[in-house]
Amino acid sequence: MDQIASVLLSFPPSHELRSNNEYNDAAKTHVRQLNQLKQREPELLATHAPQLLQHVDAAINSISYAYLLSAIYHSDTKNSHLPDDLAECTATFLLTFDARQIRYAGGPFSSILDFVQTGQLLPASIAVELLASALLRLDPTGSMFTSHHLPLVILAYQTRNTQQILPLISKSIVFYPGMRGQTETRPLCDMRLASSAYISIESGMTGRVSSAEVMEYDLVCGLVHLYHRDWASAAAALERVVTFPTRDGGCSTIMVQAHHKWILVNLLATGLLRSTASVAPYVQRSLATLSKPYVELAKAFEKGALEGGAEALRAEAEAGATYWAEDRNDGLVREVLAHYQRHHILRLREVYSKIGLEDIRTLTHSAETGKPLDTTSEVEALLRDMIARGLLAGVVEPQGHLTFLPEGEELTEAQFAAELEKSAQHIRDLAPVVRATDERLATSRDYVKHLVKQQNKKEDGAGGRTSKSTSWDMGFDSQIEDEDLMTGLQVAGA
Repeated sequence: MDQIASVLLSFPPSHELRSNNEYNDAAKTHVRQLNQLKQREPELLATHAPQLLQHVDAAINSISYAYLLSAIYHSDTKNSHLPDDLAECTATFLLTFDARQIRYAGGPFSSILDFVQTGQLLPASIAVELLASALLRLDPTGSMFTSHHLPLVILAYQTRNTQQILPLISKSIVFYPGMRGQTETRPLCDMRLASSAYISIESGMTGRVSSAEVMEYDLVCGLVHLYHRDWASAAAALERVVTFPTRDGGCSTIMVQAHHKWILVNLLATGLLRSTASVAPYVQRSLATLSKPYVELAKAFEKGALEGGAEALRAEAEAGATYWAEDRNDGLVREVLAHYQRHHILRLREVYSKIGLEDIRTLTHSAETGKPLDTTSEVEALLRDMIARGLLAGVVEPQGHLTFLPEGEELTEAQFAAELEKSAQHIRDLAPVVRATDERLATSRDYVKHLVKQQNKKEDGAGGRTSKSTSWDMGFDSQIEDEDLMTGLQVAGA
């Protein structure tokens, strides 16, 4: 046991590691020793692991701690050797591990996340919070998708522990496991690396993911945002599913489900039926056909009360009641009916700076009844509710008028400076992501072909000629084939 302890405590060494190369060599040597120990005497390591945990610091000896926890979880004799405080040890590790060190222990780290996700060790509320915290501790930018993301959001959504994952799912994902062009040569410990350089299939930090898993993740994220009534974030998540690149130009079931919800959520967020302009025309046609009842509902929503919009919307909602229920969207449709009058009140600011409550009662109707509200008192109550929720910038005057106020709050000089610094820090945080994306783009065959075409176009232009092959050049984005956009993802069902 003493020999095992000496190996576990050998990293980080007592002397300072002055450079990334020194740190990299020492960490790799330590991992090699731990792997040899695990292969040579796995049961001995698992047997003594509970005792050894008491002598290893999760924050200082993170690699060793991860190996010990993993050994306990996967031991054949674990039931007789589980320490009483294993849950506490696991929580301490996930909250305090050294994010630089743990890059070298991808396999054990992943196994810890997988075990916590099973729910065998911790209640769902604690497990969700720890897992979300650990993923952001590993990758503060949240730009790398892993095989741990989908199980986590499903666990959070199914157990209604969604508040804890909001910081994670609000991040913009840029990288996926197995993407081409990952040619990083710097050591794993270099803190300037983009997360895609150290979170990889090769490092063991993530497994492979399929295109279906990526779409399901965004769909569940959309459902989580709906649960919190964050319509804009929900619409953005659902749009990622709707616009997901496909090989055959078809529409998967999950894309159609997302499109149905996306139409309804956009009505709640903006009051408009948005087009899917970024989707290929043949996909647009398929979605329009499969979502026809939702499109008709949205068209009725866009009509004003004087055009019969409230009555038409109510009629469409009632006619499709069975359809909404089968799609499990009946709750969203009820929200759409409730929001109809609110959105049309907001549109009045395009014409009026001040308007009487009686005029509002006449010009806007409730889609829940298909009629105007009975009294101006009901109109006033609705307006005050909208103002309290932050939906309407305005003041209800004692004389029975609504005065619209400028949208957006005025910032003090200190607040403005704080916002500037926040934006600047966000740009600094994105620097590794941008650098990695640029490097990956430079090795893309599509981008190289685009550069060659551009060069040929310049040469032809200099000679006063216009080449047939370049006269219709519409830019790099238009030349990328759909199937190349998500290279590295497994095709659903593969």
